[in-house]
Amino acid sequence: MDNDILNLEQACNFLGVGERTLIKLLREEHIPARKIGREWRFSKSALMDWIASGDSYEYTNKEDSYEVIKDKIGNYNVMLESIINEASNIKINKSINALLKDVPEGIDVPDNITLRVSYKQKREVEKLAFKLYWPLREEHRLTSKEK
Repeated sequence: MDNDILNLEQACNFLGVGERTLIKLLREEHIPARKIGREWRFSKSALMDWIASGDSYEYTNKEDSYEVIKDKIGNYNVMLESIINEASNIKINKSINALLKDVPEGIDVPDNITLRVSYKQKREVEKLAFKLYWPLREEHRLTSKEK
């Protein structure tokens, strides 16, 4: 008879993930499980329902408190020109709102920032990214109401 209750190792095999990944899921994703004594137990059917109820489109990195994304598709030369134009708008206005309309008003770009240029291959996509970043300033921290 096939056991419907799994221990941690069996749940890892069932989901095809490592133990560290499953522990992370337990902490972050509200995976259906029950701790009995010192051991985790999982129901196969509950895990199947949990997998089936997920929607990758709605997934956001738990470390991201707030995120606004704008995608543009086009020709390489047009995209480079677009980057230059968007960067010029930010330089003139010193405001992120010049680039992303859904960012709350008043969030400005500080003078001391970091530029990161990265190239990645992930799954079937290659990415060249230009990121400007700086430490979160307390006066710009968004509350749960604003998110």
